[in-house]
Amino acid sequence: MFKNIEQIFKTLILINCFISVVITLKIFIRNNYTFSEMSMGLLVTIIYGSIWFYSLYKIYNFSKIGLRIYISLTFLGFIFNILSNLSYLDKTIYIFTLSEHIIIGSILTFAYFSKIKSKFK
Repeated sequence: MFKNIEQIFKTLILINCFISVVITLKIFIRNNYTFSEMSMGLLVTIIYGSIWFYSLYKIYNFSKIGLRIYISLTFLGFIFNILSNLSYLDKTIYIFTLSEHIIIGSILTFAYFSKIKSKFK
């Protein structure tokens, strides 16, 4: 049973990673970000995305530090969403964003309220 929970947990992390890549690419395309002209929005997106994927990697390997970073970035992401212009949310991004939030909640629930919480070191 424990192994099955671990597999579900790791699958959720991989799905979260995939959805995050799709959302990030859509944001890049929608905002016409180019690396030739570094803007503040591009820099923030690159830094946030890099730390986000690092935290997913660390959570996949059951790191408590990765989990703390993940939670911090989740709250920071909510603040970014509140402060940003949400006009870029087309139907696809909106569905991916909702799905990602459900998965984030599932990952945090597994990490704190299931038997795998003892694997985090």
